[in-house]
Amino acid sequence: MKPCDVKSMRDVRSLQEQGLSLNNYNIIIDSSGVMLTIDPYCRIKINHGKFKQFATWYLEDQKPDNS
Repeated sequence: MKPCDVKSMRDVRSLQEQGLSLNNYNIIIDSSGVMLTIDPYCRIKINHGKFKQFATWYLEDQKPDNS
């Protein structure tokens, strides 16, 4: 199961990793969305659909504008 497929707390518990942390940067998955944290300054919660849109955009190759 991919983190973006999570629909319930049961799904969250079935993930091998429910979050990722590097120094003060955290990303945590729960049944209602994705929590991005930069401790102690900022905490943002985004629903799964919007987070997937952001991640897809970020990972897609962008075609150059040949105008």
